[in-house]
Amino acid sequence: MRSQRFDRLFVLGIPLLALAMGALALGLPQYFVLIISLDLALLGYHHVISTYTRLLFDLKSARQHWALLLPLPVAVFAGVYLLIRLGGLTAVATLYMHWQWYHYTRQSEGINKAYGMKTRSVQAGNPAFNRFTFYLVPVAAFLTMSARPGSTFLSIEIWKLPVPQWLALATMAAAGACLAWWLTAQLRALRAGTLGRLHFAYLCSHYLIYLVAYAAIRDITTGWLVINVWHNAQYIAFVWLFNSNQFKGGVNPEQRALSWLSQEGRWPLYLLACLALTGVVYRAIDVSNAYFANYTLVPLVVIAYQGINFHHYIVDSIIWKLRKRDVQSALKIG
Repeated sequence: MRSQRFDRLFVLGIPLLALAMGALALGLPQYFVLIISLDLALLGYHHVISTYTRLLFDLKSARQHWALLLPLPVAVFAGVYLLIRLGGLTAVATLYMHWQWYHYTRQSEGINKAYGMKTRSVQAGNPAFNRFTFYLVPVAAFLTMSARPGSTFLSIEIWKLPVPQWLALATMAAAGACLAWWLTAQLRALRAGTLGRLHFAYLCSHYLIYLVAYAAIRDITTGWLVINVWHNAQYIAFVWLFNSNQFKGGVNPEQRALSWLSQEGRWPLYLLACLALTGVVYRAIDVSNAYFANYTLVPLVVIAYQGINFHHYIVDSIIWKLRKRDVQSALKIG
């Protein structure tokens, strides 16, 4: 989507990083907490804050997206509070696990479409079947996780879908058959030159990550680590790509800070600025929670962290649609 180096890192490097983190967590369980902490500190919190580079870095963006910055957060945080009151931490963790799966899958489809539109790469076969397979494999992997014993995620009990083993196996068998049929067609398209290699590699990484994270790895949290690293790193890179392309013509006086940071060669400063902002936001949350914890039994830190997560999910579903002209223009697709 930008250069061969960027695309190789994005399509090949990020999945390898995610798989390596999962392998480290499985092979060195004594460092599991450290690995999770590094993921959250360097990727997880940072990827959430990356969303707000389109909303808060300048007055123009804030005015354009005021409804996402004022009424929506109030509704989301109120919803998380009610969820805790009704179902406790289990209800929040359950919603997070399931909504996250959907959010990740939708993002992956958007990236797949962007690669196809940018490179004029076309999958072989019926488009409806290809899209069905694209979603069926993640569904089958998630049902496999749901059907297994064990329901602890990040040390919190969650409610899993009541999936019988036979249904999980049948869905996985159907996904395997569809994937084999799809793969046969795509190999023909590769030979014919109608399907780009990196586009094909991205599709393969999509299937591999879901199968490893939800089906192959039996521990829910370790599997989550794999797909979380994959998604977070993708998102950070994609938002940087968007901002870099958007301000390729130079510094915009109306969006001076973001456009200056997004200039060619300044990506280290861009990342440091986002990390610094992330540190300020989440440190403020932790300090506020420590202060108010003496006055309420409600877990404010959960409301804050998950409220930001859920708000991020909703905002993403609105601002990154590929049919939006500003997104197409920045990504140079259409």
